[in-house]
Amino acid sequence: MKLKDKTILITGASSGIGKAVALRSAQDGATVILASRSENKLNDVKSEIEKKGGRGVVIPTDVTKSDEVKNLFLKASKDNGVIDVVFNNAGLGFISNIWEMKAEEIEKIIDVNVKGMILVAKYAAEIMVRQQYGHMIMTSSLAGLITVPQWAVYVGSKWAITGFADSIRHELRPYTVKVSTLHPGGVRTDFFAEDKANIDISKMGDTVSPEEVAEAVYEAIFTNQKKILIPKMAKSYSFLYKYFPAAVDKMLEKQVQEIEYHENLPEDEPEFSYVKCVKCDS
Repeated sequence: MKLKDKTILITGASSGIGKAVALRSAQDGATVILASRSENKLNDVKSEIEKKGGRGVVIPTDVTKSDEVKNLFLKASKDNGVIDVVFNNAGLGFISNIWEMKAEEIEKIIDVNVKGMILVAKYAAEIMVRQQYGHMIMTSSLAGLITVPQWAVYVGSKWAITGFADSIRHELRPYTVKVSTLHPGGVRTDFFAEDKANIDISKMGDTVSPEEVAEAVYEAIFTNQKKILIPKMAKSYSFLYKYFPAAVDKMLEKQVQEIEYHENLPEDEPEFSYVKCVKCDS
């Protein structure tokens, strides 16, 4: 029970992987600091935590706002004295060709997946450097290790976090603060819902449950594991992409063509419809 009497702070804790890690931590009797924008959903998670013998603390937070992130860490550290683990997990994605993606979707991805995660890491580091102890786990993705057509903005955000985490690992090592990145493949969460990534995950291959990911995160806590990859498919793709990138690119291009998207979504009217095709037949 590695988290007994410990405090873990989780962003994106209201659903999916964040919620699963919160409930897994509660099994040890941990104090779980729950952060996301939805206070109602957080209160539901808190109730489940208390049923498992843990202690839940709800602090509604929008990770894209620096004052709210700072307030999250001020409250968490003052109330609990020490923060042993930070699971920096809030994230989202919209999937389409870059020319079809809405500008506001791009901004949301960058604001949450990059700006938000960096802000959380900044304040987590302030606390942990003072403690000279702690473990920060940041949710990247398999897409933070490979490239995928139609996922370009999401991939860019996750590569940014992988590089960021690898860099601050060097900065924090002298203070005995560990930094790990989580790289899951397909996880059965609402990430793939129609108003988000918009992919029918039931038609995808090797996927895992949030609980399986949570168990992998739990096993990595307080270890020196730099990268947490799950499932086996993620490990295989990561290895192959490192040594045979062209072959993996071809496989991924074929797989993306076979992806089944949810149907009946409204399409935007093209804004540049006046542009003439240069190479089209007249």
